[in-house]
Amino acid sequence: MRAEFAARVPTLWHGHGITHRIAGRLTADREVLTIVDSAMSTAVVPGVRGRTIMIEARAVDAAAVVMIAEELVRRPPEVIVVVGGGTILDAGKIAALVLASGRMLDFAVEHASRSAVTFLPDGPSPVDIVAVPTTLGTSSETNSVGILKNASGYRLVIGRPLRPRHAIIDSRNLMSLSSAAVREGALEAFLRIAGSSTSSRRSARSRGDAIALGRALIDTVARDHVAAGSRLRLARLSAATQRTAALTGEDPYSARHWYIANEVASVLEVRKMMATAAVVAAVWRRVCAGDARWGDRASLAEFWTGVARGFDLPLDPPAGIAALIDRWQIPVPAAPSPPMTARIAAATEEAWGDRLPMLAGLRASDFHDLVRDSSWSPQSVARPSRPPDVREEVD
Repeated sequence: MRAEFAARVPTLWHGHGITHRIAGRLTADREVLTIVDSAMSTAVVPGVRGRTIMIEARAVDAAAVVMIAEELVRRPPEVIVVVGGGTILDAGKIAALVLASGRMLDFAVEHASRSAVTFLPDGPSPVDIVAVPTTLGTSSETNSVGILKNASGYRLVIGRPLRPRHAIIDSRNLMSLSSAAVREGALEAFLRIAGSSTSSRRSARSRGDAIALGRALIDTVARDHVAAGSRLRLARLSAATQRTAALTGEDPYSARHWYIANEVASVLEVRKMMATAAVVAAVWRRVCAGDARWGDRASLAEFWTGVARGFDLPLDPPAGIAALIDRWQIPVPAAPSPPMTARIAAATEEAWGDRLPMLAGLRASDFHDLVRDSSWSPQSVARPSRPPDVREEVD
């Protein structure tokens, strides 16, 4: 690993049944606060001394993050251990900003109330964070991104202060995941690197790392994604998307499917990966048709040809990703009604499109057409219920 990558990633601990031992070592003789998903079994909670906050993933929003922050201020810890899926990890990472100088948390919450993306001042995390993921695919345990839910929807907060100091990937914490949840996590990790691969402004190292990780993800799911060893490998591959050159490049917004999927998930109240599975092939069809606003056709073709070889997938990228989603049995939502489609299109333009760099040059009419061209379930469902953890995609 090159020095610039090593300097910007947390220390990664991985194995089976290592959580208690490693967390105990990292927190010994220190003031500790543990933040835990209330749905987790007590067996997952690290064996560390100190206070514990139990929080329900479904209830996590900006107000919940502020409440966690108030507890941090009342008795500042030396280390925070966060146990749960992406929603819980993000909540702990963002709440910890309250310990930084310059009222950083207030800035993040206020700015996110009026903007889809908030960039934090550069600097290290104000406190050591030990992230213990219990889901696959988000990479929140290794990245410098958090998603904050507020009245406007799901908003990005980005900056080095959010990056954990340590990440503990323990396959024992992943064994309660359903087979479907494992496949969704693998798809999330896969599309993170696939999205970055729609940009032409990438080095040969970046392109090679992305293809290698993409092939490894497909191969691991195909072989046996139920066994503990395979789940550990998938989790490590997801973390590797942040620890290699796979996501590096001059276009930080190249995963353009993410932005519209974010608004689809918000309006339809479905999991992010359900929304992503619905829209990604439609996005790739536009890339492959030569619409550079969505991405670079040659770069996507190079990536897909590299990852699909030998896996009996169509070599046409849109057809290929649709086949992979079908093979992995990733569900998609019912088609939105015309009023919902209009809401999705308007919200996407306002948050990410037009003159903004994420979806530059794209307007509500473009998003309206894309939603109509997406893949939807034939089921007649008025409004799917929101699942416990809607965070699920990292950038």
